[in-house]
Amino acid sequence: MNIPLPLRTLGAPHRDVLARALGPLVPVPDWTPPPVDVLFLGFTNRCGSNYLAHLLATTGAFNEAGEYFNAPTVLEHAAAHGLRSLHQYFTALPALVPHHGRIAAKASIDQLIMLADAGILDALGVRAHYLLMERQDRLGQAISRVIASHTGRWTTAHASDVPDDALVYDRAAIDTELDKVARSNAGFYAFFAANRIVPLHTTYEAVLAEPASIMDALGTAMGLGSLRAVPEKVTIGRQAGAVNAVWRTKYKADLLV
Repeated sequence: MNIPLPLRTLGAPHRDVLARALGPLVPVPDWTPPPVDVLFLGFTNRCGSNYLAHLLATTGAFNEAGEYFNAPTVLEHAAAHGLRSLHQYFTALPALVPHHGRIAAKASIDQLIMLADAGILDALGVRAHYLLMERQDRLGQAISRVIASHTGRWTTAHASDVPDDALVYDRAAIDTELDKVARSNAGFYAFFAANRIVPLHTTYEAVLAEPASIMDALGTAMGLGSLRAVPEKVTIGRQAGAVNAVWRTKYKADLLV
């Protein structure tokens, strides 16, 4: 696969950790991936991907997409099962992840690049499918990222010992997160364009308003027929509250100064 040079400036925290632990992440001659389709759910933190992962699972056609390519997750399984490379981990993935004949996995742009560098995406070929999710409300996403980084509460399933009154508004931190989101989303577009991949695309707002649309598109693209999601079965919900609203007002006021 082609990796445009500007994408190398995005940083690769997961690849760097795994390369130190497992050796160079390069193609392995004659390696064959497991015979399952893989849906890569491209995401940036707080774009709504956890909600979509849960929603996909309610169709009965997918597992709940997890962040299986985070370095700590890979290394945990590698140590537990004697896996000595990223390729061995990928081969073992169908046995490690409960699934329904295909695996859904969340992937950040740096993780897609890592899998491309290792030759895994090329080896998957037509078994690799891509769904990119963004959030139209990027300010809301950036504020949510800053709050979650302090509370550790990345979904409503997570508990936190940090009360709302301990959170301090920080415009610089919000600006930093806005830049990270913009660069990551641009990275996805550049990656797909360079490799002539046309991913399915949706937004958090679209999934909330009309989930049937992306389910129909995904079912068609993967040859699964009609997929019916059941939003009522999703056990996580929206987290935005009073702090998010106050910070949004302060940020917009700052822009006028």
